[in-house]
Amino acid sequence: MILAFTGDRFLARRAARRALRERGLGPGDVTELGEGLEPEAISQAARQSGLFGATALLLDFDAAFQGQAGVAARNAAVKALEEVPSDALVAVIDAKATDARKKRWRALGELDDRPTPRYGALRGWVAQELKERGVRATRGVAALLADLFGEDLPGLASEIEKLAVLDEELDEDRVRTLVNRPASRDAFDMIDAIVAGDPGTALGTARLLLDAGEAAPRVLGALAWQFALIARAVALRERDGDVPKGVAAKELGVAPYPAGKAMEIARRVDEAMLLEVFEVLLDAETAAKTGRRDPAWAVEAAALSLADRFGDPRAA
Repeated sequence: MILAFTGDRFLARRAARRALRERGLGPGDVTELGEGLEPEAISQAARQSGLFGATALLLDFDAAFQGQAGVAARNAAVKALEEVPSDALVAVIDAKATDARKKRWRALGELDDRPTPRYGALRGWVAQELKERGVRATRGVAALLADLFGEDLPGLASEIEKLAVLDEELDEDRVRTLVNRPASRDAFDMIDAIVAGDPGTALGTARLLLDAGEAAPRVLGALAWQFALIARAVALRERDGDVPKGVAAKELGVAPYPAGKAMEIARRVDEAMLLEVFEVLLDAETAAKTGRRDPAWAVEAAALSLADRFGDPRAA
């Protein structure tokens, strides 16, 4: 049987591990293949496992084919899977699977697709994680955690595990103190400075976040998430005008505080400027991830560039 797990990498990998555990297989019962995966290795591992009566493979396609040009090697590995014994249990992690590959996985076995939860779905996912871990919390805690961590699912899951240790009912203030994460909260402070065309404050806020231990990609991710929310607020305002914060929160699928901030900033930006913003953020993220620029400097340069653009429209 072939089980394929796609979508968000963290969720796909966790689902694959859980599926193996539910079938009574521990880490010692599973052969994991990742980097350097070859079709021959798949066939050999399947045959060897069969000799001992425990046929379980975990194949990490994302690690195996990361950075490789073309699809020949990946297609060869899939071809090898078509020929493994029918009694073999193979779990495949293919987080970046295209629609075509998902269709092929369905034809070969079972597909478990777990896309990254966003906006309202993210809050629902956090609420479910809190419930499954037995965390006693007030209603607003899930929304708060989603706002503080954004789409950092590993970070969210880890933090929820820590909160589960506490034998108390948690409210928003208590969680904010325990988590102590400034990135998403202070991202709006940086955005306020950017939209006001204040490069000094924008740069200072960026440095405060980095000095507090926030990873550069996380700060850029928080900025991108907040500006994406502002873009949706701009669209909502164009459609319905200035709506109350509670209505905006429901329409945007976020807590009232970020919804209100997004609607406030939406009065000062337009679609053309938002396009400029996302181009700058994309360039900063690419530069940080490829090593073209020091990650911390990429954040600071993005803050300065955006503030300059808002402060002097001719700079765009």
